[in-house]
Amino acid sequence: MAHVIRGQHAESEHWGHIVVANAHGDVLQSWGNPELVVHMRSAAKPFQSVPALQDNVAAHFHFSQKELALACASHNGEPEHMEIAASLLRKIGFSEEFLQCGVHRPLGVDLGVVDEEPPYSVLQNNCSGKHALMLAACVKNDWPIENYLDPAHPHQQRILGTLARMGCIESKNIGINIDGCSAPEFSLPLKNVATMYANLAAGVESPIDPFELMANHPFVVAGTKRFDTAVMSAGDGKLIAKIGAEGLECFAVRGSNPLGIVISISDGNSRATPPVALELLQRLQVLNAQQLESLQMYSTTEELNHRGMLVGRIECVL
Repeated sequence: MAHVIRGQHAESEHWGHIVVANAHGDVLQSWGNPELVVHMRSAAKPFQSVPALQDNVAAHFHFSQKELALACASHNGEPEHMEIAASLLRKIGFSEEFLQCGVHRPLGVDLGVVDEEPPYSVLQNNCSGKHALMLAACVKNDWPIENYLDPAHPHQQRILGTLARMGCIESKNIGINIDGCSAPEFSLPLKNVATMYANLAAGVESPIDPFELMANHPFVVAGTKRFDTAVMSAGDGKLIAKIGAEGLECFAVRGSNPLGIVISISDGNSRATPPVALELLQRLQVLNAQQLESLQMYSTTEELNHRGMLVGRIECVL
């Protein structure tokens, strides 16, 4: 998929798999193995939001569009992300102690957009919005909240059913594991993940569309200096982008023939995904020349040494 170049020669290389599918589950293009089972991790977030959105929790709790977008986010933990997460909880009548996602070093620290000042807040957990929306759905349906992450919980069972429907796969064929935030995490073939994203692009029966939430609030979904935010901003409502973990990147593309695209880098290193993704989006004519130009910094990523000297680059070799 990509080479890491130092000087005139490749120093290392990234292998992987790509699937492009439609909403009916047809594989339109692929590189590698479409049947490969992958872990969705955070790439499941847009679908984990669907049952709560279908409950119309937005009207019940007076959530804003930006607050709902945070439920689909793997955010940097920047101040605005924290404020949105806190607002979600306040409207439910909860405090941050109700979140069971744990505390981690914010994603924005390595990007230089969040201060390295531990102890960190649970609101900075990149999954805080997802957990807040899960709690909102439980409150609205009068379901227990102390075990809201149990895979057998009624809300988690609804989420599993949503993934199955949108991915054209039976629930029994979806592996259920535990994510870094302690929520259920799902493993299934790449082709079904791509199908799921194509159905997200096709539209979800819900008072509020998760695709539009993400497309309209790209900063909320990721943050400063993040590829997902940059590509959604450039796409101007045509596509949404969502990282998973371990080199997984997913896209939903709107149009007369909605597409789902999944890229999985086998060694789990996400540094290769932006150059590969932009090459693919160009080939599929998803983005025009002007949009691609605005994302040039991600297409051939520069490698700098400890003194900031340019020593190499990462480039797609599809």
